[in-house]
Amino acid sequence: MIAWFGRHLRWLAFSWAILLCISMLVLGMPAQSAIAAGNGVNVILMIGDGLGWEMARAAAVAKGTPLYKSGKGKGLSFQNLAGYAQMTTYGTTIAGPTLDRDDNPVLDANGNPVIAFNTGNSALDGSNPLTGASPVRPGFAFKPLPFNPGTRSNGGSTDLSLGNLVGYEPQKGGSNPWTPLSPAQAAASGYDKEYIKYSVPDSANTATSLYTGVKTYNNALGVDIFEKSLTTILQTAAKLGKATGVVTSVPITHATPGAAISSVNRRSKYDSEAPVLDSILQDALLEFKPTVLLGGGHPMDFQNTTNVGPVFDYTYIEQATYDTLKANPTNNRYGYTFLERGPDAAAKLLDTAKSIEPESGDRLLGLYGARGQNGNLPRSSANGDYRTTGLDNFSLFSSATATANLTPGIPQPDTIRPLAPGETDAQFIAREVDENPTLADLTTAALEVVSKDKDGFWMMVEGGDIDWAAHDNNIDNLIGTMNSFDKAVQTTIDWIGKNGGWRKNLLIVSADHDHYLTLNDNFPELLKAQGADALTFTNHTPVNAGHFWGSDPNVKYGWGSHTNRMVPVYYQGGTSTLTQFIGKGFKSYGFDVPGVPGAVDQVHIYQVMLNTLTAPVRRSN
Repeated sequence: MIAWFGRHLRWLAFSWAILLCISMLVLGMPAQSAIAAGNGVNVILMIGDGLGWEMARAAAVAKGTPLYKSGKGKGLSFQNLAGYAQMTTYGTTIAGPTLDRDDNPVLDANGNPVIAFNTGNSALDGSNPLTGASPVRPGFAFKPLPFNPGTRSNGGSTDLSLGNLVGYEPQKGGSNPWTPLSPAQAAASGYDKEYIKYSVPDSANTATSLYTGVKTYNNALGVDIFEKSLTTILQTAAKLGKATGVVTSVPITHATPGAAISSVNRRSKYDSEAPVLDSILQDALLEFKPTVLLGGGHPMDFQNTTNVGPVFDYTYIEQATYDTLKANPTNNRYGYTFLERGPDAAAKLLDTAKSIEPESGDRLLGLYGARGQNGNLPRSSANGDYRTTGLDNFSLFSSATATANLTPGIPQPDTIRPLAPGETDAQFIAREVDENPTLADLTTAALEVVSKDKDGFWMMVEGGDIDWAAHDNNIDNLIGTMNSFDKAVQTTIDWIGKNGGWRKNLLIVSADHDHYLTLNDNFPELLKAQGADALTFTNHTPVNAGHFWGSDPNVKYGWGSHTNRMVPVYYQGGTSTLTQFIGKGFKSYGFDVPGVPGAVDQVHIYQVMLNTLTAPVRRSN
């Protein structure tokens, strides 16, 4: 026997080597095949842009819910989800020369540039507008702590010993708007009602954190502070063989959708003429290639400046891009089936969606938007009609604060629609409603497409016009847009119930950031008695309007921007849960960052989505 082994030793060694290689290959293949093929699980992220605590409460109260002062509340579809937490939304702040309105350096008394932290600064010096092309600011090295909230909405601190993360301190900003604090408690905790107005995040940096798990600066879309491209959760899903979808009620090249489908250093880079990729839309269509991309941004009457229409304004899409798609709706350089606003839009969209086969490489692009509404879908008011459709989104706060010498400031809302020759207001509204799908319609169509992929899908749905209503201090539009978003949420929940249930689907509903709204205790009573229309356009003091915007309880129109306050997050389903991350910290550019007790951060949303998408394939028993 020993002699036999000796004679055949080389042959045996060779055979065992072959068997070992084969076994390793076989053992390795299932995991790799599972990754390549996807696990069949679906992840749906629904973002109410600006959907803070008070936005949810206002919409819930409008549905008859008492003014709850604890917990997740009830009355809205997303408040029925099993999981609930609060979430921090802060980004980065980086020191650089302070610029005036003409982009000239501000000088101190000695003629030296004033160096201050700014939430809109990347780590690059900005000398080259091309994404990632500028050199790093001299001497810059990321330093997370101490947290650096600054003293202005864009930062402003000149203390260069502070860190590059804004952070959030609940003892200063509160965990939610209604936590009661006596003057003594406020003094003891350091609570400051102005705190949440400092270093406010924007939709670009917050969306990037949600999609990539990386903290970055205001304006950044899919890039880190060094303007380096990040892998978004949409790209990861696509690499796993899953279908991907992006749906929004605002222009598809806005910040929240844009951060999922592009890598650019400035959110204002909406589009460029192909083949230049340093823009949101070209990057999206030529590089990221979501299976479905539906939303606003149609060039017809982007913004009404007169009562004459229709006209075209190519703000969110270049004319060359639009002309290419319009002339070649099914055979264009981008490889998309193209739809745009037109008669019976919702039905046409759904019919087209039924014909799209993602596993055959089909993709769908839909471009909509009401005339006179900045590229957004028709806007519903609180009572569910569309009487505010075609009117400017930003006419209350701006005109009320322009007359700040008056007490109170009285806004001058827009009343002029860009009517076609001979068109009445009623005909205008009817046409816009017919030629544009609702957010729920867009969601239904997107689900119709992406659900055909057996490997599963990732999809984001944004109610972006909630943010516009809050910027305008318009409680009527706010409730209306919240209702539109909640209908899309219910549409999604209904779909989940018929397509695998919560075991196969993860749904997360949250905000990118908050707005500074406070509801007074008399808000429900006034809303029920007078309606949101009166509380918006007739009652101009916090006492008789039941609410106010900003930190001054005596001024109704006191703040038209975001806050750094935490936002609610609701979730259910899937293989991973946010609960495990409550109170936990995270890594940022290699450094440990402490969490906030009782809260998660937006980077944890990314982690949960990633865990769910990459979980092992479930085998049926």
